[in-house]
Amino acid sequence: MKILSDLPLKPYTTFKIGGPARYFAEIRSSSDLDQALAFAVSKRVELFVLGGGSNVLISDAGLDALVLHPTGAGIEAVEEGASQIAAWAQAAEPWDNLVAYCVERGWWGVENLSHIPGQTGAALVQNIGAYGQQISDVLVSAEAAEIPSGTTQLLLPADCGFAYRSSIFNSSHKGRYLILSVTLRLSRPPRPNLSYPDVHKWFEERGVSQPSLEEIRTAIISIRDLKFPYPQEEKGGNAGSFFKNLVLNQIEYDALVRRFQERFSLQVLHRLQTFRQRASSPDAVRIPSAFLIEACGLKARRMGRALVNEKQPLVLLNDGGATARDVLRLAGHIRRVVFAQTGLEIPIEPELAGFSPTELTEYLDCRP
Repeated sequence: MKILSDLPLKPYTTFKIGGPARYFAEIRSSSDLDQALAFAVSKRVELFVLGGGSNVLISDAGLDALVLHPTGAGIEAVEEGASQIAAWAQAAEPWDNLVAYCVERGWWGVENLSHIPGQTGAALVQNIGAYGQQISDVLVSAEAAEIPSGTTQLLLPADCGFAYRSSIFNSSHKGRYLILSVTLRLSRPPRPNLSYPDVHKWFEERGVSQPSLEEIRTAIISIRDLKFPYPQEEKGGNAGSFFKNLVLNQIEYDALVRRFQERFSLQVLHRLQTFRQRASSPDAVRIPSAFLIEACGLKARRMGRALVNEKQPLVLLNDGGATARDVLRLAGHIRRVVFAQTGLEIPIEPELAGFSPTELTEYLDCRP
């Protein structure tokens, strides 16, 4: 195994942004991991796991760490039954490759998660979800190496602390584990999930009441492409959704309605009220951050070479040559304007790596 020094990280992220890593190692095996962990101890440097780089913004100054970049890939069926199948994948397997593999074999359960960039291990970290499905819904187990000991553990769903776009891997136990592999439980009998409005509308317009697995994957890819530019296809790139949605209780929602009555048009207020109508509970009203950004007139806003995607304002784009500073300036501007107009602080989704607490406060604090 080679450990490189001062390697630029820009090519390893979908944002195409990031300064150099102090040290960098590709991890292909458990032996590579053991060597990397020993090296980190000898050099007294921190470790940073960088998979597909699809949900991270790295500082222009880079990372003063040993960056571990998993590269092992592979998928196989490890348990087959009449109605269910267990699919195993190495953590570095590109997530959409795994989805395509399952769809081609008629295995149901992850088709609505098509066309999400990044590695399979990272999908677990973020508990990715889209169009009515989440990876946590089908997880059987994850094999992970504890850092810095390298001891391998088998984690069950209950061990992972899953929540909306969250798990122990990016919250309470951040940096503690390197995910090695993932096992999913999928269905052989058809289990189409068409509950999400965009998906239901897609097939209703085409007069299809019982779409095939392949038709659902095709539809999801088409729907996502209209909203989310796939990072690898952008000239500069992006990190997918830069902001998370919010979930408000009844008191918070009522306060938001009053602000909208004071500041926004009736048309925008009516759109806000539709989110309350869709809510499963008065204390669980999901407010899309994209709606808030658009309502505040921030679509296509630009800072340097970073700009808000006009089709899907959750996405901040590197318009070719953007710096991390450009992106943080833009994100901070969005947060401050939305807070001033609505009283809500929209949360950041990607991991912000290599920035000091002072930098993050300076750029992202949305309170005067």
